[in-house]
Amino acid sequence: MKNLIYQYWKGPLKPGVTASTKLMEKYAHSIGAEYRFDLNKTIASKTVDVDIYYEPANPLIDKSFDEYDKVALIDIDIFPVDGLIENLFDQIKDEDAGICTEPEQPHLRSIHNVAGITNVNDVKWCQVLKSKWGIDYSYDEQNRPKVFNTGVVVLSKEGIQKIRQTWPSFQEYVNVMRSNSLPRFYSLFQDYFSAFIHKKDFKLEEMHNGWNSYMHKVGSHPNARVNDTRTPETKLVHIMFRTAD
Repeated sequence: MKNLIYQYWKGPLKPGVTASTKLMEKYAHSIGAEYRFDLNKTIASKTVDVDIYYEPANPLIDKSFDEYDKVALIDIDIFPVDGLIENLFDQIKDEDAGICTEPEQPHLRSIHNVAGITNVNDVKWCQVLKSKWGIDYSYDEQNRPKVFNTGVVVLSKEGIQKIRQTWPSFQEYVNVMRSNSLPRFYSLFQDYFSAFIHKKDFKLEEMHNGWNSYMHKVGSHPNARVNDTRTPETKLVHIMFRTAD
């Protein structure tokens, strides 16, 4: 089986970018996978007018990725823990894709408003998905829309083909979000992907959250704090800080 870990970055090579690519390439080779890093290469952005944010989805557009049985999309702020030997690609079997949730986000979005990213707008977004595309979105135990994070995504060859053939284009999705006056965040790739993994013919694996254990800021200065979701079961750490370098 031929697998690939893919990362993308646009801009200068910051220390964090260099560190992530070095460690992810080493991890890829340790599990018998190939590794590809695209720097300042425009592929997906040629198909949509939201620059940068769709470039991690290049394998969904570029047929040069079709030789692989599975492709992992890994954000540039993801780092494997020391000594990681578990195989990311084993997390999906016959599924089309695997992804982790952000289990604390529904609560945080109910008490904070960051650039319009709120539980209220999540609900509105789900209503738009249902009205336009018939999407029945998933909810947590408290009936809040789940939040999925595209920092770590595993795709099968079949899943990529299904996305190309049955999902709306990036631009169609963006246009619908804009026409419904949703904040810009809801037009980006993460929410595009989160929406259509709920199509009835798409086989999804919700992966263990240890494959995307995130660290991020909660609140505003001077009361901001770090929310650290790492556990002893963490495999990949997602450092979600603009100043992490």
